[in-house]
Amino acid sequence: MNGALFCLAINTSRDVFRQPLFYVITGVGMFLTFLSLFFTLFAFGEEIRLMKDMGISTITVCCLVLVSMSAANALSKERESGTILTLLAKPVRSRDVVLGKFFGILIVATVEYLILGAFLVASLSLKNLIDLGVALFPSIIHFVSTTFLPLFYTFLQIEIMCAIAIAGSVYLSVSANLSCCVFVYIVGNLLGLVQNLFNANERHFLWLFAFLYTIFPNLEGVSAISMGYPSEGIDVRYILLMVVYAIAYTTLIIHIAFEMFERKECC
Repeated sequence: MNGALFCLAINTSRDVFRQPLFYVITGVGMFLTFLSLFFTLFAFGEEIRLMKDMGISTITVCCLVLVSMSAANALSKERESGTILTLLAKPVRSRDVVLGKFFGILIVATVEYLILGAFLVASLSLKNLIDLGVALFPSIIHFVSTTFLPLFYTFLQIEIMCAIAIAGSVYLSVSANLSCCVFVYIVGNLLGLVQNLFNANERHFLWLFAFLYTIFPNLEGVSAISMGYPSEGIDVRYILLMVVYAIAYTTLIIHIAFEMFERKECC
């Protein structure tokens, strides 16, 4: 990472940290995680597992909202204010601008994951202490080890959606970009379900789903549910395959953003 790219990433993350949106989403995430203590009262022995699943889902959704809104505003705000021209007049490559925005927002998402993840672990440990009388420190160690992999796995969704929002911010306004991100997120999570519905009766639709999977990201494949649970056995090869897929898809979208941004500046 060169000096210009590093400075752009730090400045981008600093700008997001200064926004009220970061603190609002962090507060909402903590509040919803705390409420899960009461939502799982009638789970009959599955309280901890249900609370952990709800907490991981809450963290993922909160970070998706934060990343999508921040990334959608990343380049469009600079373009509308005219500061992007001042930035490009300096010895900064256009690719460094795109990558700086991308990595800067990923830094924010990582911090958000750490904050909400730590709060989730603390909540689970507290519930374990109250309900089962398990000591606090062993509970913390246990829940850190069992929540790290699902949180890391769902972070791949954040990475993909951040790249899509960055690419969209080159040409689209914030509202249009957010609408596109919502559409891509919904389609990316429902393609597998729709394909399963059609596979039983309509084999000639397979080519259509193959085409859609080429365009839209397989977000369903990088969810904590698809990863499985330790008690049921985790397919390590599948997880590694999806990690490679997420990195490859993100790289492709970022390269598309490079080309779009360079064409935009040349016009």
